[in-house]
Amino acid sequence: MTLTAESASTGPVLKPHRRILELDGLRALAAINLMLFHLTHVYAVKFGYTSPLGWEWPFGKYGVEMFFILSGFVNSMSLMRRGKPVDFVAARLIRIIPIFLLVIVANLWITRQMPLVNNPYTSGPMYAGQFFANMTLMPRVLGFECVDPVMWTLQVEMMFYITLVVLFQIGALRRYFIGWGTLATLSLIACPILDTLATTHADESWYAFANAIRLVMLLDFVPLFAIGFLIYMIKTKTGHVWQNLLGIVFAAFVFHAIDHGEHNPVVTVMIVSLVTLCAYGKLPLLRFRPLIYVSTISYALYLCHNNLGCVIIYRLNQSGIASNLCFAIGILFSVAMAIIVTHRIEQPLTQMLRSTWSRWRIRSAESTGLAPVES
Repeated sequence: MTLTAESASTGPVLKPHRRILELDGLRALAAINLMLFHLTHVYAVKFGYTSPLGWEWPFGKYGVEMFFILSGFVNSMSLMRRGKPVDFVAARLIRIIPIFLLVIVANLWITRQMPLVNNPYTSGPMYAGQFFANMTLMPRVLGFECVDPVMWTLQVEMMFYITLVVLFQIGALRRYFIGWGTLATLSLIACPILDTLATTHADESWYAFANAIRLVMLLDFVPLFAIGFLIYMIKTKTGHVWQNLLGIVFAAFVFHAIDHGEHNPVVTVMIVSLVTLCAYGKLPLLRFRPLIYVSTISYALYLCHNNLGCVIIYRLNQSGIASNLCFAIGILFSVAMAIIVTHRIEQPLTQMLRSTWSRWRIRSAESTGLAPVES
């Protein structure tokens, strides 16, 4: 893939390309990792099985790390292929918001069930404000917690879309070492300072404001998204390979400098290598059809597995059913729900909204005398 002859002043516009199935397989693995993590390790810690499972999957943080790097690659590809931020944003919002709002409304009932009803984040006098804050997709910026704890990553993802579009609009994706380098340097400086001040100033209004800015600017996760972007630059032969590799090393250094030792650098190297191999189509094993199908339902699975899965497991486990069987039923129920939501709600609704958006864009282009654009 190469740059087209015509490039917008705000950034390079890339030619369309085939879908990289290995990346879909990787997304499916990230979703499976997250589900196993929440319904084994997190459930056991927060609520407890009546008898130990005898095993658990404690690697959720690495699934999040891989997902953000993967998102940096895939969404950079999506924006630059379209070359029109408005089409990129519309595509993302159409994909994310309708089902998200549906699940948030469903959580009005789900979070009233045991064991979630005793959670201070899902009950009490502040719940109404928290519910409406969650409807914005950015509750933490507004000072609230997520109704479903899993959804904090979706807030980060939404802020990444905004960051990516802003960098595109100001031309910082053409000079991407300046754009991403500035944000990564801010991460390296601001995050340790704010973490140090948290012990003495966490209750002060100026600290809350500074922390909100930290969340809005994605300072904790900028390095991961930057790594994904730079892998895409290498894939599209943009810039010098050695400079892009140096940028990846710097971004990885920043990430580990601010994460308080929570992630193993060796695993980061493995994840970066894995994403890179998938980007080049070098892992055909990940084209396994069932894995690709899981990728298809991965968004619904992400939204539906945690709170609902916990309620199902708790009820079954408290009724005397063996813990491992409860876990298996919780997994099967979550997957079944994701399949129903994807095929009966998400796909028809998404197709309708995309068709409506495409027609509107064509009419808008024709009324201004411009050629229709791909959406």
